[in-house]
Amino acid sequence: MRIILKTLCWLLILLLATVLVFRIAANFRETGAAPPLTTSFIATRYGKVAVQISGPVTGPRVVLLHGTAAWSGFWRDVSAHLAGKGWRVIAVDAPPFGWSDRDPQARYSRVQQAERLADILQSTGPATIVGHSFGAGAGTELALREPDKVEALVLVAAALGQFDPPRGENGPARLVSVDPLAQAVIGASVTNPMLTHPLLKSFLHRKGAAAAWIETLEAPMRREGSTGAYAAWLPNLLATADGARSRKRTAIEDITVPVAVIWGKADTVTPVQQATHIAALTRAASTILLPDVGHIPHIEDPKGFLVALDTSLAAVRDTRGE
Repeated sequence: MRIILKTLCWLLILLLATVLVFRIAANFRETGAAPPLTTSFIATRYGKVAVQISGPVTGPRVVLLHGTAAWSGFWRDVSAHLAGKGWRVIAVDAPPFGWSDRDPQARYSRVQQAERLADILQSTGPATIVGHSFGAGAGTELALREPDKVEALVLVAAALGQFDPPRGENGPARLVSVDPLAQAVIGASVTNPMLTHPLLKSFLHRKGAAAAWIETLEAPMRREGSTGAYAAWLPNLLATADGARSRKRTAIEDITVPVAVIWGKADTVTPVQQATHIAALTRAASTILLPDVGHIPHIEDPKGFLVALDTSLAAVRDTRGE
């Protein structure tokens, strides 16, 4: 028994030392990086938010919201397509990701991200929101809180989570609220370039699609302080008691803006059953399930996704009588 305990202690020490090495390595990796020259910034109550704006000034507005650890660069092909169709495209970097200001108070909850989005739309005018994965939460939340700012909602593999979760924070969220632990976890995983490729592939059904997007994914991670900023955000990934209306089934049922749903049939992160459930609750104007596609349709099946998006946008506009 003593030998077993000693072995376990050494294994724990080795694990902690390995994680610490990754965290130190992050300090050397994150030496600074500049945003794309096409980046604009919009002031919000929580700091400046980076956006990529394209398309005709007079076109109908569409806001693109990315998922976890991504940024507006992940929408580059979608943005170009929509701009070519006459849309005024606003692709947002939801902090702490991308090139937006990082909040020293770590105000990154779903409600606070919705408030950032509200400030952006106060500046640009109402828009249709296309929200992918974790980013769909902020779009849905804003549609419930300030529907006058949201013309329609297109949910792409929306990670809205369990509806009506138990009261109080769950254990994992509290655990990763411990900053040294959270920084060690992020430094060893999300911002670790040795794992960027396998982590991205884990979200995909079409694994080969990952390679073309690694450089895009990693670019803003080279900003100084990325690991610390992502670690401050991490509890929001697991928290459920954040006061968000979009976590309540009755609120989702009462949503007033037109909704369309796009999902990959082979999604293992947000299984396709969630798509049909959300579509039923929101009385979706359109529900499109893409075959042999996982959690990130716009990089796994670009052509199929663009067709689905065009169809979805037409459906919600028809619902609005446009």
